[in-house]
Amino acid sequence: MKTGKVFAMVCLVSALAIMMWAQPIPAQPKYGGVFTWNHNGGIPKIGAIADNLGPMAANRNTFPALESILKTDENENLQPWLAESWEISTDGKKIIFHLRKGIKFQDGTNFNAEAVKYNLEAVLKGNIPGSSVLNKVSSYDVVDEHTLRMNLKEYDSTLLLRLAGGALGLMASPTAMKKEATPETMAKLHCVGTGPFVFDSWKRDSFVQYKKWDGYWQKGKPYLDEIKIQNIADLTVSIMSFKSGEAQAVENIDPVDAKQLEKEGYEIHQPNLYFLHSILPDGNNPNSPFAKKSVRLALEYAIDKRTIAKGVGMGYYEPLCQVAATKNPWYNPALSFREYDPKKAKQLLAEAGYPNGFKTKLISDVMARRDTLVAIQTYLKEVGIETELEIQEIGALIAQQRNRWDGILFPGFPNVGTLVGIVDRWGDPTMFPSFYRPPGWQEKWNALRAQQDEKKLMVQLKELLKILYDEVVGIPYQGDAPLLVRQRNVHGFDFHDNHTVNYWEPQNVWLSK
Repeated sequence: MKTGKVFAMVCLVSALAIMMWAQPIPAQPKYGGVFTWNHNGGIPKIGAIADNLGPMAANRNTFPALESILKTDENENLQPWLAESWEISTDGKKIIFHLRKGIKFQDGTNFNAEAVKYNLEAVLKGNIPGSSVLNKVSSYDVVDEHTLRMNLKEYDSTLLLRLAGGALGLMASPTAMKKEATPETMAKLHCVGTGPFVFDSWKRDSFVQYKKWDGYWQKGKPYLDEIKIQNIADLTVSIMSFKSGEAQAVENIDPVDAKQLEKEGYEIHQPNLYFLHSILPDGNNPNSPFAKKSVRLALEYAIDKRTIAKGVGMGYYEPLCQVAATKNPWYNPALSFREYDPKKAKQLLAEAGYPNGFKTKLISDVMARRDTLVAIQTYLKEVGIETELEIQEIGALIAQQRNRWDGILFPGFPNVGTLVGIVDRWGDPTMFPSFYRPPGWQEKWNALRAQQDEKKLMVQLKELLKILYDEVVGIPYQGDAPLLVRQRNVHGFDFHDNHTVNYWEPQNVWLSK
C-alpha cells in the first residue's frame, strides 16, 4: 500500500514538473536600444504642463520626462505614484498628500510639497484645460517637506481622478519653470521632471526625443537608451515608416489597416479604454419633435448600430445602447439592447403625430467620420426623418456645444469612456444645453460630484446612466478603442493604459533583440 502511494506521488511530482517545464518562461527585460513611435496628434509645444502645451497630446509627448502625483488602475481606482498615499477628511474639506521621499527633479531640485503646490497653482493660473476644478481649492498648506494639505471650498469626486488621469497632476521642476522661456526654448528649459528620460531635442510638429536619465527614482529603470516620438499626419506614410523599421509602433490606426497589419504578423494592441459616440437630439427645445420621448426613441430604433460598428470598426468596435462599454465597471447588463427596428421607429413617429416624418438638421464637424454620418443620415431617411447635413469647423462646433442647436448634434469627438469623460459630457450644466434634461437631472450629477464613498458613487453613476437610457437623453451608438500596431520585439508599451487617455509608462518599455 505504501509503495503504491509513493509511486502515485512520484507520478504527480513528475507531471507537475513537466507542466512547469512546458510553461513559457516570462521574458526578462533587456537594456538598451532606441524606441521610436508615431502618432498623428501633433507636437505643438514641449514644456511644463503650465506652459499650455495644447490638447490631450501634451501628456503623451511629455510622459518620458514628467510624472504625475497619482495614477489609476484599469477600473479607475486611484493608485499611488509620486504621492505614496493620501487621505480625505470626513467633511470632505481637506485632502492630505504624503509624498515619496528621496526623489529629485532632473535638474537636482528636490521633489517635495512646495513643488507640488507650485505646479498646481501654476496650472490654475495658466488656465490649462480642465484646471477649473482647482478653483474648488481655497488654499494649500505645506505641513512638512513631504506632506501637502489641500483645503477645499467643496469636495469634488473628480478632482483626484483629474490629477491622476490628465495633465493636471504632471510635475515639473519649479526651478526650471521659473526660467524665462520662449516657445522655442521652452522644451529645453521647462520640460524637467522626475521621469525616467531627460529632454534631448525637439522640432515643432515633427518629433521630440528623450535620453535615459541615470538618476531615476525607480532603481533598475528605465531599460531603453532613448525614446523618439514622431508626429506624422498621414497615416499611410506613418505605416510605411513602421514597416521599413524606422518606427516600432504606430498609434491611432484605422481598423482597415489594423486587419491587414494583423494578417501580416504585426501585433495589434487595443486598450480597455473606449471612446463613446452618441448623437444628441435637441430634446430640451419645446418646439422640437425631439421634445417627445417617443420621437427620441424612434431615432434610436431607426439606426442599425451593429452594422455601423461592424462595417466601420471591422470587429474592433462595439455597438452601444448605453453610455458604457461592456468592460466598464459602470456597465449595466440589465439595460437591454435596442435592436434596429425601422418598423417600430415609424410606428413611434406616427403615434407622436409625425406619420410622414419630418425634416431636421444633422450638425457635425470636420473631425467626424463621413461614412458614419452618411450611414446615420440614410437610416433616418428610411423612417421618414430627412436631415440636412451641416459640417462646421472644429472651433465653431465647440462653441455650438455651449450654445443651443436645432436638430441633431453629431459631435466629431466622442466622450472619453472614463468617469470624468462621462461627467464632462452629461453632467456639466454649461455643455450641450439643448439635450433633454429630466427633472432633477443636474441635482443628481451635483450629488455624484459631492460623493466621497466610491461604492455609493458607482451606484449613483449607474442610476444616472439608466435615466439617460430610459429617457433617451442622447443616443449612444458606438464605442471604439484606439488601435495601436507594434513590432513583436516591443514590450511594455500599452498605450491608453490604466483606463487613462494617452497614458503609458516609458520606464517599462524595452526591446528584445
